[in-house]
Amino acid sequence: MKRGTVGWQSIREGGLKALLCGSFLTGAYLASTMAAKTQVQTGHFARECALKEIKVITLIEDHGAAEDLPADQLHNAVLMQLRARSACYEGRIEQALALYDSILDLGPIASAKR
Repeated sequence: MKRGTVGWQSIREGGLKALLCGSFLTGAYLASTMAAKTQVQTGHFARECALKEIKVITLIEDHGAAEDLPADQLHNAVLMQLRARSACYEGRIEQALALYDSILDLGPIASAKR
């Protein structure tokens, strides 16, 4: 190799190896998290949870359409809904219902903005 030249071939090969390794690790991570979620969601979803889930989804969507709450407050409500859903699937019904009830405390919907 001449002085002052860069070994582009070796740099290209190193970058390709790093890219392939990163892609493999990302795929393995995604596969493991999907398997874990599938295992959690094979449990029974209680009727009480399903009824609250419908109310919560409707409330969050209505607040989003009305644009009467800050986006971060709606985001937190959605995250709490996911925690409640997981608790329900895991059989922690009382905890799930308490989480659902706290989301319902968002209050009534203001009229939608036009």
